[in-house]
Amino acid sequence: MKSTPAHTLPQLPLPEPLRGRDPDSFAFRTLSGRLPGIARRVLDSRDWHDQACLRLEALVDDMPHGRLRLLDDPQAPDAADWEADLIPYLGLTWLEAPWYVSETYFFRRLLEATGYYQAGPGFHLDPYLPEKQQEFEAVYAHSSSLCEHLDGSEISLNQIQLGKPLAVEQVRHRLISLLRQNIWGNQADRSMWPAGSKAEGPSLQNDGRSHEYLLVDHANRIADFLTNLPAPLHRIDLILDNGGIELSYDLVLADILLSGSFTQNIRLHAKPHPTYVSDVTFPDFFSTIDHLEQAREACLRALAGRLRGYLADGRIRLRTDYYWTSLRSGWDMPAELHHELGEASLVISKGDANYRRWLGDRIWPHTTPIDPILAYFPSPLLVLRVLKANLIAGLENGLSEKMYRLDPDWLHNGNWGIIQAAGLPG
Repeated sequence: MKSTPAHTLPQLPLPEPLRGRDPDSFAFRTLSGRLPGIARRVLDSRDWHDQACLRLEALVDDMPHGRLRLLDDPQAPDAADWEADLIPYLGLTWLEAPWYVSETYFFRRLLEATGYYQAGPGFHLDPYLPEKQQEFEAVYAHSSSLCEHLDGSEISLNQIQLGKPLAVEQVRHRLISLLRQNIWGNQADRSMWPAGSKAEGPSLQNDGRSHEYLLVDHANRIADFLTNLPAPLHRIDLILDNGGIELSYDLVLADILLSGSFTQNIRLHAKPHPTYVSDVTFPDFFSTIDHLEQAREACLRALAGRLRGYLADGRIRLRTDYYWTSLRSGWDMPAELHHELGEASLVISKGDANYRRWLGDRIWPHTTPIDPILAYFPSPLLVLRVLKANLIAGLENGLSEKMYRLDPDWLHNGNWGIIQAAGLPG
């Protein structure tokens, strides 16, 4: 993983990063309670070998007042990058270091503890697999909602180009509905809500009111962009977040973009190893297609078949990079990945952690325009995010004050979302 070109920076002065030093902050609660709780869930989830048990217990005991150290994971392919990236933070406590650094470091330390990259019983064993497997029940539970977008009238750029009556408005409406439905899959996040708990906002099966929970809603702008194309886009890149139900909705979105001729190709960017409990790795991706093939509903089995076809003919390609599990900000993206994303006609970014990366996890005033912050990003960017951390930009004047009165925990309780576009042409 090489450094990014130095000129790719936001066009605004960088504010301070979020940290966990304030005991009343969500960052403090994350580092002192939520993350150690995840380590304990992993410890209790299976019969780990003795060394893994000791290291997991030590990780729990170290938080939040222990000090960041180098990884002891020399066989890992990302070991050299982590050694270089951690240098500015060595000796800081989990609370003193930037929150994003500490949180990302925790999930990498957890892999160190279980021996994911070490020869032995923990080698390439996904520590979150027991929780991930529960997510497939959620996919089946939402099958009717998934099929609703797959069945019925076609969502196609071809309809518009053939001049069919009312085609533009029909296609726009269905694209907007799909985007508004897709975003709420991001609530299925096991790092935030373990089995049996969830956010209290709109559900995937309540699309009728979902727009009321969107603090920024650029779905119309994206629909206009896609329905005014003179020809299909060369490529759309989709940066994945959680597996299970969220990934299933992402696959529906990818299928519609391809089958509707909105793009010729799609690249899906997954994580190179397990992280943030629910995040998609290559095995999670293929396991999801396997489960779709076993669904009772014919539309889901047909979706799985089309997805395998797209993979076979190269219209869908899977990509990964250790950048996606690093502590680096958006403007510290490796040059090769920066170039690759720059070849896309549109990049769709899913989830809270990716959004935090793009904003450097910094304390931007909420009304800061999003385009100058993301000036470094090499392509038009669409963010689909449920709010789970105390940062946001691009809000209208007065909205954050209104939200604090309405819902004091609005920035991190997962009840609110954004469909936010930056760098769109026109």
